[in-house]
Amino acid sequence: MKSGGSRWYKVDFHLHTPGVESFAALDGMNFSDLADQQIFAEAYAARLKEAGIEIAAITDYNGVREPWFRLIREAAARHGVIVLPGVELSVAEGKNGSHILVVFAETTDPKEINEYLRALDRTPARDLFTGRTHRDIELRDPLPVALKELRARFDCLLIPAHADESKGIVQSLGAENAAAVIVEADLDGLDHAGGAMHKIRSTKVKGRWQHLALIEFSDPRSIADIGGKASSSGGVRETWLKLSSTEIDAMRLALHDPETRVTTTAPAPASNGRIISVAVEGTGFLGNVTLMLDANLNNFIGGRGTGKSALLESMRYCLAIAPFCDEDKREELVKHALGAGGKVSLEVERQSDSGPAKRYRISRVYGESPTVTDAETGEVVGLAPKETFGPDHEPIILLQREIDKISSDSTYRRDLLDRLIGDEVHQAEKAVDEARRVLRQNGHDIGKHLSEQAKRPDLVHELTKIEHELKIYEDNGVLEKLSRHSHLRQTRQKLVAARDLAGALRSDGAEWRQALQAAASEVDEHRAGLVSQEEELTLAAGQALANAVSALSAAETQAIIALEAAEREMGALVGRHDQTVAPLADDLNRIKQELHADKLDADRVLSLSARCGPLKTKVEALDRKLPAIEALRSKRAGLLANVAGERERESRVRLKVAESINKRLSSRVEVVVIAHGDVTQFAEDFRTLLQGSGVNGVTIEGIAQSATDGASIADAVRSGAADLVERFGITTTQAGKICTWFADESNGRLAELEMLAPRDKVDLRLHVDGETKTIDNASAGQRATAILMLIFAVDDRCMLLDQPEDDLDNRFIFDDVVQMIRSQKATIPGSTRQITAATHNPNIPVLGDAELVVVLDASGSEMIVAAQGSIDAYEIRKHIRQVLEGGEEALFRRYQKYGGVRTVQMEQQHQWTQLSQPLIGRQLAETSELAS
Repeated sequence: MKSGGSRWYKVDFHLHTPGVESFAALDGMNFSDLADQQIFAEAYAARLKEAGIEIAAITDYNGVREPWFRLIREAAARHGVIVLPGVELSVAEGKNGSHILVVFAETTDPKEINEYLRALDRTPARDLFTGRTHRDIELRDPLPVALKELRARFDCLLIPAHADESKGIVQSLGAENAAAVIVEADLDGLDHAGGAMHKIRSTKVKGRWQHLALIEFSDPRSIADIGGKASSSGGVRETWLKLSSTEIDAMRLALHDPETRVTTTAPAPASNGRIISVAVEGTGFLGNVTLMLDANLNNFIGGRGTGKSALLESMRYCLAIAPFCDEDKREELVKHALGAGGKVSLEVERQSDSGPAKRYRISRVYGESPTVTDAETGEVVGLAPKETFGPDHEPIILLQREIDKISSDSTYRRDLLDRLIGDEVHQAEKAVDEARRVLRQNGHDIGKHLSEQAKRPDLVHELTKIEHELKIYEDNGVLEKLSRHSHLRQTRQKLVAARDLAGALRSDGAEWRQALQAAASEVDEHRAGLVSQEEELTLAAGQALANAVSALSAAETQAIIALEAAEREMGALVGRHDQTVAPLADDLNRIKQELHADKLDADRVLSLSARCGPLKTKVEALDRKLPAIEALRSKRAGLLANVAGERERESRVRLKVAESINKRLSSRVEVVVIAHGDVTQFAEDFRTLLQGSGVNGVTIEGIAQSATDGASIADAVRSGAADLVERFGITTTQAGKICTWFADESNGRLAELEMLAPRDKVDLRLHVDGETKTIDNASAGQRATAILMLIFAVDDRCMLLDQPEDDLDNRFIFDDVVQMIRSQKATIPGSTRQITAATHNPNIPVLGDAELVVVLDASGSEMIVAAQGSIDAYEIRKHIRQVLEGGEEALFRRYQKYGGVRTVQMEQQHQWTQLSQPLIGRQLAETSELAS
């Protein structure tokens, strides 16, 4: 898809044909032979193509030589070259006569041109040219009037030829008269001016001299001269116009804005990293759209809700560049713009120091990470999206309300300055972060050691207690005594058990007695049964059984007597044992009292012995680590100094760049970097660290304002409350709370305090009406202007802006913003920057001279591109009038300053003239016939 914006066209509006005697034919050419004429026309067209001329005007003297013009135009069209009808007016004005180039629209009828030119003469019946010769026109009206009428009739370009030569208007009319003609007839430039411009400026005539195009056309005498004649500066006479349209209207606008749209040296290709195109594919509001962007100023215009901000936010989303503020809201806008699964793609071109430019394609599906590929090969490359623009060339992106946020917040201003600086400050920040990381690790290691050392007193206390108890056991032979006591206790237990057994066996319920008695009873029953038969044998058996019963009873009695004796003996032995054990028991009770123990246990000795060893090991390990803690503390001093040094280096980078920027800024704005001056954030960090300490906000704020950094506060804390009071003028109570809060070094608070330090503060000073004020004390408009001046002062970064005119009145926009934008054009030496901005203010595209204006509209729930082109296109100017409030006023302002663009009244007048001039032409023809 081709861009609807502007591009450079090489033009030549001073060309002749063999229709004039000064132009040489080809060797051996027969002027009257059609075949020779066609060969000549083809050679002429080929030379135009070879010279790179894309738009040419045949300007033979005082009329169009129709046969030659048509042949050359047809041949040139086959080579892709546009040939316009034109004439070189040769008028009998001044001492030598004057030559003025007139270039007509492509569709103008040569016959009509020739008829009109004859009507300019006092004797219109006389031919202005015959064969290859011509005569000067003797104007019936003053030259300025004739030229204005000519323009009114044909809307043509009027350019004095070779202005400082004999038939140039300056030499022929004199500088004063020539200047008056230029102003009154609003001429479009000077061809091959030589010293004419210096002479004109020296007159008292006021004109737009700084906006008068000084151009160089061929004025050839042969085909070889086309695009090849030497200029007075030693180069080649050639001219380029920046156009989005090849209409005469567009060319006039370009000629009246030579600063940005005219060059007489070959335009260098865009050297800035820039966005070639943006494409959206999705179901969201942006739908499916592809836009090719210009290398300079692109403006998105349209009513509210037509997608301008959504498109810019989607472009930023594709580049994965974080917004300064409102990230969640902007993410929602992108989601709405792209829709689920929607994709935005950018093609980026980056110039190479050696070799051709490199192009990359950046694509990002909503919700995913972006991918960067080589635009030619499609291979993924290892670059972040913003790196495709080149080192230190991250695009500057300030979208809705971000300029206001940045202008009112020093943190955002520092972030902006850092983005402008690029890699140097990022490397410095990384060095600070690395130094802080090492310092934090050191603090962590010290805190870990101190946490371990904090356990040492408890471990030592426990070890001492165990060792004391074991010593008592050892000194009193407790283990031996416990062993003996245990043995004696077992013996007594056995004696008591024997005694109790004897007692139990002799009791009535003893089993053996019951069994013996049961046996005697059973035998006695058998005896009684035998005796009852009273027979000799049964009686004898009964007697035997009676003897057995008696024996059983006697045995029981004897056993009871023996058991009673055994019980008494065992009792006596227990008594004797207790007398033996008593001294040992008393000794053990004494030892228990000494140990404050409820009991003495041999297993406890073993348990204590088992615990003692590991405890000793832990204590010894902690003792061995004490030198390591001191080494870490000693190293910490160096690490703190390293952090301070890296912070100083970071500040120096910002200070150096600020100084460089200030040299490029106007005297109205000055960037001020206050090293370590962001006390507000420092105080907030200090307040967070003291949360829960009971220290009041006034004290925190006072210390933050007075202290250089957290390390200086930590030094005072270590020195004690009195030092805090003396250094920072706080109360003793508050000082005590601070010291208490940081007393336990092992919790890491003190180390974290040493990490705190204020960052650099970035301020802007404005010098307005003899008064200097900081940006915080400036109006919203002044703040916004200062931020814009800052970003425009930094190299050639690609820039995306959304309504940069917010908070600015038209005077600021006209005096500052527009001039800043124009200063970035590729035609300005040393400047080239792509700016893509959404705007509601017509002064930005009109006076900023937008190369591409994209008119956006909404159809239902989807954005549409209603039109695109530069302001040199009538359709775009019509949309500017309709869409942007004050559009006509902006166009009128441009006309006042530059000329070359018609206001509504002028366009209406032009339309009337176009309708009325055929009638006027017929009247002039009739007059000519009557005169003849």
